Amino acid sequence: MSVTLKTVAKKSGYSVTTVSRALNGHSDVNVETRQKIEQVARELHYYPNRVAQQLVTKKANVIGLYSLDRETFKNQFIALMISGMMDEATRHDFNLLLFTTQRLQTAQDLINQCTHRGLGGAVISGLRIDEPLLDDLVGMDFPTVLIDVPLQGPRATYVSVDNVLGASQAIDHLAGLGHRQIGFVNGHGAAWVSQERHEGYQRGMQQNGLSPQPGYVFEGDFSKESGRRGAERLLKSHPELTAIFAASDLMAAGVLEQLQLMGLDVPRDISVVGFDDQDLCTHVTPSLTTIRQDMYTFGRVAAQELIAMVNDADYMPQHVDLPSVLVPRASSGPRRTV
Repeated sequence: MSVTLKTVAKKSGYSVTTVSRALNGHSDVNVETRQKIEQVARELHYYPNRVAQQLVTKKANVIGLYSLDRETFKNQFIALMISGMMDEATRHDFNLLLFTTQRLQTAQDLINQCTHRGLGGAVISGLRIDEPLLDDLVGMDFPTVLIDVPLQGPRATYVSVDNVLGASQAIDHLAGLGHRQIGFVNGHGAAWVSQERHEGYQRGMQQNGLSPQPGYVFEGDFSKESGRRGAERLLKSHPELTAIFAASDLMAAGVLEQLQLMGLDVPRDISVVGFDDQDLCTHVTPSLTTIRQDMYTFGRVAAQELIAMVNDADYMPQHVDLPSVLVPRASSGPRRTV
């Protein structure tokens, strides 16, 4: 037999109205009464019907995460972000729904889908900067937080790491080890982080008195295989390279594999640096020097901004730029001397 609000009311001796108001946090119920009702609810293992609560209070307590990039499921990027979002949602008594799709059609379709499921807002990860719905999201009256895509409006914002700084930190590290010819394996051009990390690569080269050569850059797609292709292409065209910076750890792992297939010793012959600081960094050989971005914090901050918008129609969302940190490991070393 299911436990209902009426069951709690009968057991506690209070009216259904009083029990409902107590369990929904209304201020007109005194503390002693609320505590007694909550105790009875716990004893009966009664849990409020969140959908019914939403209909009564007109306040959503569900948020969604749309993950549009399949490559994120091949690493811990998405898992850490979900963990951060779950913890923040739980802290605010919100639920989290995960949607896995590779494409969103229009901003209005997204909003219709969310509102139909009772979502108060959505976090979107993996959105390409050439998606047509991007411009429309700015003016929509629906709380939205993007991951690593610049979007700022009265009901929309984004969370990112300082990608330009992170990439330039990688080049500073390699230049400090004496490397002058540094190749770059980037992600695809429709990703905003690719543009930012490319800018950081160029800035790092220039700050260290180095000339970034167009032929030193290979555009991949964030996959491990594209890292292998990038390493092979760069070194066949430019054997003078003594270091490669990859815009993701997964691509960097592919770079390491290809270099080993080519008979090169890392880091004696060539150094490698990645970006993300995933668990795989300590499981590859040699362990991977990388730029750390805290994806758990990404998730928490994204959920925090989203819930603030859901709870307060007048809240002005804030763009949060998280710090990047160089993590030196065994894959980078002094430039080889002839």
